[in-house]
Amino acid sequence: WWGGVGVLALLFFIGKLDFVMSCRLALYGISIWLNAWLLTWFLQRNSGQSRLDFYHDLLVVWMLSYAVTNIAWEIPWVMFSPFVFEDLNTLEDVVAHTGYMRESVINMYWWILASFGAIDLRTVNHNPTFYTIEIYSVVNLLMTFYFFHLNKKRSPYRYLIPVLGCGEPVAATFVFSFSEVFAGFENMPGGVADTLLALVWTQYQYFVFPLVFGYIGFHLLKEDLHQAAHR
Repeated sequence: WWGGVGVLALLFFIGKLDFVMSCRLALYGISIWLNAWLLTWFLQRNSGQSRLDFYHDLLVVWMLSYAVTNIAWEIPWVMFSPFVFEDLNTLEDVVAHTGYMRESVINMYWWILASFGAIDLRTVNHNPTFYTIEIYSVVNLLMTFYFFHLNKKRSPYRYLIPVLGCGEPVAATFVFSFSEVFAGFENMPGGVADTLLALVWTQYQYFVFPLVFGYIGFHLLKEDLHQAAHR
């Protein structure tokens, strides 16, 4: 799907799509791509694979997918948005940079960083709650690297990573969405569909999947510790 996002960025760059539509389509795709990953994995399950090995593979798919999002958007946004965005208070302010983005392929970094701003102005107006929550992407990426380090060593404690880390995305997603609800949707520039895309469809997977894989990780951890105790 990230290739599809690249196609949408190209269509914006050559003038076939405007900023809002290109970003909106990309975000709809991103909101379902992880579900497609997991569905494909279920359908292609090896009949000879054990249940715990299957759960391990699903957990790895989730962690890699989350890490890709961290690397592709969240961490670059955390690093550069404080310096890139200035005096952007409305969607019109953001769209006004269309000419700049289309001047050069290099300038398309602005499209990448501002894309979520098409439906949520907290992306571009230095909202402190939004920024603080996104900093967790760095922590998650480091935890993912550490999981694979432990996994390579076949450490019985490797599944502590998803178990201990499952609560933060849930809490962060709750704060992310409901802080805007309680603020009266003041940073939502679109209609109901765009608001749902910003606060529900792009966010629910960070509420549901951490709980699911935290539960799965707990059972995998128990099995690893049981095997380690009987060696």
